[in-house]
Amino acid sequence: MLRIKHLSCGGQLQRVFLARTFAQEPQAILLDEPTNHLDLRYQVELVESLKTWSEGGGRCVVRVFHDMNLALSFADTMLLLNRGKIQCCSKIDEFDLSLLDELYNMDVRGHMVASLQRWV
Repeated sequence: MLRIKHLSCGGQLQRVFLARTFAQEPQAILLDEPTNHLDLRYQVELVESLKTWSEGGGRCVVRVFHDMNLALSFADTMLLLNRGKIQCCSKIDEFDLSLLDELYNMDVRGHMVASLQRWV
């Protein structure tokens, strides 16, 4: 018997829940901030696993992300909501990044570029 008290409250437990979900072989998975509490390596691993799983034929994953890097890196389609209303729904390669500026009321691209400069 699995003793959940031995798993971390965040990352490990989320990974167990996802494994249980895959084992049930659903046609669709709805996730709200699935990478919350995960280290970067596990965030990427989890999102890549979901993408691979959804490409397995007739499957769909709907993920809510506030992390724009993850959303833009792994999504096929972007749906932006603003105060409960659809602001945009488009394929990722047609997505207008300036919509994020409107949604967040800031220069999102400028912020991301400035943040990236710390790495170079």
